[in-house]
Amino acid sequence: MDAKKLVHIQTYGQTFSNSPNEKFLLMILCSQAKLENDNKSQNVRRGLRARVEMGLWPCRPPTGYTKFKRMDQKCESVIDPERAPIIKQIFEKIGYDGWSGRKLHIWLRDELDFKTENGKHLSLGNLYRILENHFYYGRFEYPKNSGKWYDGAHEPIITKELFIIVQEQIKSQILEPRSQQKEFAFTKVMTCGLCGSGITADEKFKKQKNGNVHRYVYYKCTRTKDPNCDCGFINENDLISQLQNLIDDIDIKVVPMRDKITSEVKRYKQFQHMLLGKEEKIAVSNIDIRNYAKFILQEGDIEEKREFLRCLKSAVVLNKKEVSLV
Repeated sequence: MDAKKLVHIQTYGQTFSNSPNEKFLLMILCSQAKLENDNKSQNVRRGLRARVEMGLWPCRPPTGYTKFKRMDQKCESVIDPERAPIIKQIFEKIGYDGWSGRKLHIWLRDELDFKTENGKHLSLGNLYRILENHFYYGRFEYPKNSGKWYDGAHEPIITKELFIIVQEQIKSQILEPRSQQKEFAFTKVMTCGLCGSGITADEKFKKQKNGNVHRYVYYKCTRTKDPNCDCGFINENDLISQLQNLIDDIDIKVVPMRDKITSEVKRYKQFQHMLLGKEEKIAVSNIDIRNYAKFILQEGDIEEKREFLRCLKSAVVLNKKEVSLV
C-alpha cells in the first residue's frame, strides 16, 4: 500500500484502504490472527507431549501395530494380529539365523507376499527402517532426533536383547564405502558363467601355530542377478594357475601387449644404466608375449593384471570354480 502497488484489501466484511487508521486496524487484526495460530500450535505441542509422557505414540504406528478406532482410546497402538508375527520372524531371522536384508526382502515378497496395511510390499529401505526401529521392543523417541526417549504403553513384539543382536548383525553386513574397499585384481574383469553377475572377492587370514599369518583371497559370484547362484568359491592362486594354463590356447591382442613390453624394457634399461652404469641389449622381438603374460599374472600389480585380461579377445567367466573363455 505504501508503494502504491496495492489500492485496498477487500475481506468478507470489511474494506481496508490506504489510510493510516485502516492500515493500523489491519495490522491489529493480522497480529490477533497470528497470536491465535501460535496459541493453537502451543496447545497441540502440549497435547502431544502429554500423550508421549503417557507412553502413547501420537503418530501412525509402524507395521505390525494398528490404532484403536474408538475415541476414548485415541493414540493407543495395539498389536496387528496379521502382521506382528511376521515382524517378529523378521527380527529372528536376522538375529538368530544370520539372514541378510536382501534375502529377507525376497522371502517376504516372493514366499509370503507380505504387505502393509496400505496393501503395498515393503521396499528394502523400509525393511531396514523396521529393523532399526526401537518401537518394537517398547521404546520410542519423539520428536525424531530430539534425544527424548519414552517408555511406550504398547505391547512389545520383540525383546530388547533381540533388538541389540539384530543391530550388531546389521552392522556386520554393511559394506564399506567404495573409496575404502580393498581392491582385488580380477573383480572387474570377470563375470559369472551361470547367472551373468559380476565377480567379487574376499580375503581371509589364518594364523599358524608358529605365529606366521597367511593371507588367502577367494573369488565368488555377487549373486545380483540370481540370489541362489551356485557358482562357488575359487582361491586366487588356483585362479592364476588356471589362467596361465589357458594362455597357450588363447588369442592375445598383440599390439597392446607389445606396447606394454616395449615400455617395460625401456624402463628396465634406464634402471640398469642408472644403477650399474651399463646397458644390456634386450630386443622386444626376442620376448615371448605369452611368457610375459604368465609373469604378469603371477608377479604383476592389480592394474597390470587387469590390463592383460583386457587384451584378451575372449571374455573371462567363472563357473563352479572353473575359469573359461567365451
